[in-house]
Formats: sequence, C-alpha cells, structure tokens
Amino acid sequence: MANGWKTPEQIQEDYDLSQGSFYTWKQWCEESQFKDAIIRPTGKHTYIVEQRWQEFITWRSDEREKGLLDPHLRVQKESRI
Repeated sequence: MANGWKTPEQIQEDYDLSQGSFYTWKQWCEESQFKDAIIRPTGKHTYIVEQRWQEFITWRSDEREKGLLDPHLRVQKESRI
C-alpha cells in the first residue's frame, strides 16, 4: 500500500514468516509499546504500519540480545549507554 501500511499477508511474505509465526509476533507487538503498529478498523480487516513494525522488530531483537548476554557483560554494556 502506498501509505506504508500492509496487510498481514504482505508482511508474512515480505518478512518470510509463517502464518503461525506472524500471529505470535503480532501478539508480542500488541503487548508492547509498539501496539500502534497494528490497525484494526473492523473485525475483518487488519493492517500493519510497516515503519512501526520494523521498530518493534528492532526493539525485540535488542531485548533478545540483552537476555542472551552474561549478566556481568549486560551491566557493562548498559553503563556505556
């Protein structure tokens, strides 16, 4: 779509996500501060604001990385910010 919004099917295709993975990610997104990435004007239509979706994915990746770091390294990395 020209306005930067996409359908769930377009997001699944563009980001190589199975339907199940997309719905899991969508649920995580809706539970985060990025919930405005999901637009539901009706019960039958859902749109994804792609810029916001990308911000959510980046945030999720950063959070995952933090969780994988050794606790001592996590403190050092956070103190540099």
